[in-house]
Amino acid sequence: MSLFILGVLFVFAKFNLQFLDTGVLYYVTNSIGYMLIYVGLMSISSGIESTRRIQTVVLFMILHSIGFSVLNGSGHSITTISLSTGIDTVIAMSLTSLAVAGMIMIFYIIQQLILAVRNNTEDFTSYSNITMLEKFPSILVVLLIITAILFFTMPSVATISMILLLVAEAFFILYFSTKVQKAD
Repeated sequence: MSLFILGVLFVFAKFNLQFLDTGVLYYVTNSIGYMLIYVGLMSISSGIESTRRIQTVVLFMILHSIGFSVLNGSGHSITTISLSTGIDTVIAMSLTSLAVAGMIMIFYIIQQLILAVRNNTEDFTSYSNITMLEKFPSILVVLLIITAILFFTMPSVATISMILLLVAEAFFILYFSTKVQKAD
């Protein structure tokens, strides 16, 4: 479970407070994070079918992160694509949609693991009821959506929302790591 948590920490890591980070480092840390999540899921998946299904999504996110890292490293980031033609605009909008979808996928992966924990309590030790933990990914997605809306409408306020999102993500990692552990 510790590799999964470390992977989530890498995915949540931000080195600036921009909503759409187009830096290579951002996607390299995402790639490392998703690889750690994958290895963490492999270590806890013995006998738990639902965690094996999550691994497919994580593999897709590894490829997603590597792909964006290569694009951004080669100078073809969302912010550098010319919007002079219709096809360029479609490509830029498609890449933006894929980037935002990638941000949401970590919350889906976390939610699916929480459901696996809830449905396989004999395989995990839980220090207390995880009901609040189940609500956390939804809360984080709402904060992400609010941040996205603010980013495109009021960029100066989006920074505050981004800080709140990062604090909520850090709190989630701490809370998750104390509530769920793999049974030996």
